[in-house]
Amino acid sequence: MQVDRRFQPWNWRARLRHLAGWRGLVLLFLAGAAAALAMAPYHVWPIWIVSLSALLWRLDGMRRGPKPLRGGFVSGFVFGMGYFLAGTYWVGFAFINRGPEFAALVPIALPLFAALLAAFWGMAGALYARFAQNTEWRVLTFAALFALTEWLRGHVFSGLPWNLPAYTWPAGGAVSQAASWLGVYGLSFLTLLMFAAPAVAATKNLAPRRLLPALSGFALLCILFFAGGLRLMGTTVPDVEGVRFRIAHSNITQAEKWGDGGADLARDRYMALTNRPGLEDVTHVLWPEGALPIYMLEDGQTLSRLGAALNDGPALIAGINRRARAGDEIVYHNALSAVRFEQGSLHVDALYDKVLLVPFGETIPLAWLISAIGFDEFARLQFTPGPRAIVADIPGVPPMMPLICYEAIFPHFWQSTSERPEWFFNLSNDAWFGDTSGPRQHLVQSRYRSIEAGIPLVRSASRGFSGVVDPLGRMPVMVSPDQEGAFDVTLPRALEPTPYALYGDLLFWFMTLNVIAGLVLQKFRFIKKQKTSQL
Repeated sequence: MQVDRRFQPWNWRARLRHLAGWRGLVLLFLAGAAAALAMAPYHVWPIWIVSLSALLWRLDGMRRGPKPLRGGFVSGFVFGMGYFLAGTYWVGFAFINRGPEFAALVPIALPLFAALLAAFWGMAGALYARFAQNTEWRVLTFAALFALTEWLRGHVFSGLPWNLPAYTWPAGGAVSQAASWLGVYGLSFLTLLMFAAPAVAATKNLAPRRLLPALSGFALLCILFFAGGLRLMGTTVPDVEGVRFRIAHSNITQAEKWGDGGADLARDRYMALTNRPGLEDVTHVLWPEGALPIYMLEDGQTLSRLGAALNDGPALIAGINRRARAGDEIVYHNALSAVRFEQGSLHVDALYDKVLLVPFGETIPLAWLISAIGFDEFARLQFTPGPRAIVADIPGVPPMMPLICYEAIFPHFWQSTSERPEWFFNLSNDAWFGDTSGPRQHLVQSRYRSIEAGIPLVRSASRGFSGVVDPLGRMPVMVSPDQEGAFDVTLPRALEPTPYALYGDLLFWFMTLNVIAGLVLQKFRFIKKQKTSQL
């Protein structure tokens, strides 16, 4: 009796492994694009099983081919292009919102941006295709190599760790709590391992040993759910006494803010939100990044109105544009200031200049080249970075670490100060990206910093998500982008330092380097066995 194998999983696996030419690359690209559904706002995490299976099977085919390095790089790169184009399409809205003259850059900038990120997936694919061994546990090699290159993506050339595999898990949920031990890079390693493991089991020879990686991945997933659930149920988070913030949340658009009369419009809007009833019960008013399209500390009208509203009352912690003299030049900063008014006098309690600037948004790499092709005005739009991260001591509130905009997506940034803060203030201007998945992904990644550190985070984002994140990553208060108002909130207390806060990425390096060491040892034994058989 002849058996029809057309719909058996190993048959599809064999077809994909040897699928060459443009059809195979298109399939990989689509698999990568589908994987973006695992990120916010969808979090369809089972899609990783399908997508990573396609990538792993294709890489296994390249592993057996005549040019594994080239085939592996192309396979990983094409998958990554699909993943990052689908997951970061919203970057194009920042160019469009700058004005029609910048929209022409979108077809150039967006694919180039995705290609730079995809190159790291190509690197991992090349290494896997060249060095992975023919064993069911090669899935460990796959997860370790891709996790290591994700770490590199978060650090090389200032880094951009956007949409790491760990962010598949909604922040504040059970599995996300593993970041308090492993950080997002360690959790990314486990995520890749759990979702790639079923691909190894799809084989004609269903021997028990081939099922072990998939069963181990399922058991690991159950452990993460159970342990994270226990942490959520067993942790009580009280509020800090005597602290009450007012988040002034405006839905003003970039076109309104930077159009004719935008400065007056933005000033009136934020002053009205600040002066809402109940101001006498507030200790600090919070404004988002770049709330006003002016140099606030130089603007007499703005300071006069703030002094009248806040005299001998709440302090203001706000994102501002700032300029200063550096030698013979004037430099510009994206900054945070904390000011208060006592008996009519202005006191600046803290001033912080953003350190990590957004490429092509706040600093322009290869500005000379962009200027040469006709975008002179775009090439001149540059801020100067501040010297270092700080922990600010502001009267009436525990020590605070500012995280301006995308500084909140870098796990290593909040660890760069010797002093431990008791809360993060993430101020952002998400109005650049419209009603897309960008602000939602930004929110998830910001919340993971609280889980890693055990430190609460307060967020004020123009046309983004504002609110309060507790030290477990949950949001007891969330304000959506389309809302506008003054939201009075309390500050949760910080927890004791988490294992990740104490040891950083030590567990991540322990896991991945042990896998690499095992790979090297296995390779050495294989070579030794070959030499022995030839004697």
